[in-house]
Amino acid sequence: MSHTNRPPRLAPGPDEPFDVNVDDASFEKLAQWRELYGDIVNVTPRVRKSQALVLNNPEHVKHVLIGNHRNYAKGVGFERVKMLLGNGIIVSDGDFWRSQRRMIQPVFHRKIIASQAAMMQACNEVKLHDWQAKAASGTVIDITTEMSSLALEVILRSLFSDDLDELIEREGANPFSMLVEDVTRDLKMAMRFRALTRHVADVMARRRAEKRIEHDFLSLLMETRDKDTLQPMSDKALIDEVMTIIVAGHETTAGTLNWAWYLLSQDERVEQLVHAEVDSLGRSSQFDDLGALSYTRQVIDETLRLYPPVWLFSRKAIAEDELPHESGAIRVPAGADIFLCPYLLHRDARYWQDPEAFLPERFDEQNSKQRNRHAYYPFSLGSRRCIGEFFSMVDMQLHLGLLAQHIRLKHVPGEPVMIEPHINLRSRHSIMMLPVAR
Repeated sequence: MSHTNRPPRLAPGPDEPFDVNVDDASFEKLAQWRELYGDIVNVTPRVRKSQALVLNNPEHVKHVLIGNHRNYAKGVGFERVKMLLGNGIIVSDGDFWRSQRRMIQPVFHRKIIASQAAMMQACNEVKLHDWQAKAASGTVIDITTEMSSLALEVILRSLFSDDLDELIEREGANPFSMLVEDVTRDLKMAMRFRALTRHVADVMARRRAEKRIEHDFLSLLMETRDKDTLQPMSDKALIDEVMTIIVAGHETTAGTLNWAWYLLSQDERVEQLVHAEVDSLGRSSQFDDLGALSYTRQVIDETLRLYPPVWLFSRKAIAEDELPHESGAIRVPAGADIFLCPYLLHRDARYWQDPEAFLPERFDEQNSKQRNRHAYYPFSLGSRRCIGEFFSMVDMQLHLGLLAQHIRLKHVPGEPVMIEPHINLRSRHSIMMLPVAR
């Protein structure tokens, strides 16, 4: 795109006032507007005070998330998320966010994630035995709920280790299982979830009283210190980060594996290539096998392209800015709400050949080099890129690497397989599968 010397102008857009949200109506409108108005869409608000811009070009995504990211703060829509997560790093901004990010970053170091791999493998072994029994009896499974339950267990054990078992025994059930059972993310659900902070505080208090440090995320967060002040996080900040890790770590993995198993059940060619790769290991997949599971990783990447868990990102322009455009620079007013939709960009035929097709080979080394690197951002980009991305990818690779060695899942037709574009991109109905022993 080229700059001209003409003064920046306003982008085109619909006459009808509209407030963009994470809902079905916005999902439909954004696709329509891209076709009608192109890469930059100017939307007049209906209730909100600020003009909105919807950006559908990788160079604009790069500009907002990387090149001029300091001019773009967290955007609208985080009010609901804050009710659920408190002021964790997904929601926070400014100096507080930078301090928290610096303290949390070492927790997700490669060596720490590697130390969690045995736990992930153990959780998957239990799931494998369950699916083998159900395959033998011809029992259909709800893969949507199964993946939600498994992902939740992995993230909780990464945080609490054996304290999770003590909590379950004391409470008579896992109190965090409400995230699996209640898929709404409304105010009532947020209040129920925030009430669970007492369990986190209780585990922290017992560890301090016992002077006990575990090899898990919670202890690492309790021990971390700000590099400038040498102070630990406050208990409130720490608990907010734990609640954020639980929700973000659970929903990203659960949703992606739900879609991955469905896509594999619909494409025998890809499924056979996955089987050939995982079978070549000759044993259960481990952390050191991740490099050998390259095609399995491509399957996950392609699933994230088609179904990015966060389908809509928002930012707010602090000062006036401008975006390059082939017909002249477009003005970004100060205070404008900015919306970035990876779902649409991930399916844009200008950047992806046959974009609706499930083709994991797009993410092999050669094709990845040729692709516009900013046309793909399921975990966001730049300084606010998801801190747990590597953890989630390891979790998903190990899961498919083990389960696909022994089990095929055949889709059982029932409710239509449809997208639900709310806070996360989920399947509107549970997807039913029949496990078949290989």
